[in-house]
Amino acid sequence: MRQLVGSDPGPEYNLARNWAHWGHAGPPGIGAVVVWAHHVGKIVGQENGKWIIQSGNDGNRVRTRPLPIGNAIAIRWS
Repeated sequence: MRQLVGSDPGPEYNLARNWAHWGHAGPPGIGAVVVWAHHVGKIVGQENGKWIIQSGNDGNRVRTRPLPIGNAIAIRWS
């Protein structure tokens, strides 16, 4: 995730929950960072009403797939 947001915010952002303090809060949309308690991803699209999320360490690889964001703890923008 640190590589997907422009300038690297630092190693403290290796912990997913810390992304809840990055940038500023806002609504979901393409380009937003979605933070769950133990995972973080970036919204890269929308398909059939579902947000498409790109994230690393997702099944031990980088994946892009629809994920529910209803249980996210934060939506953040740079």
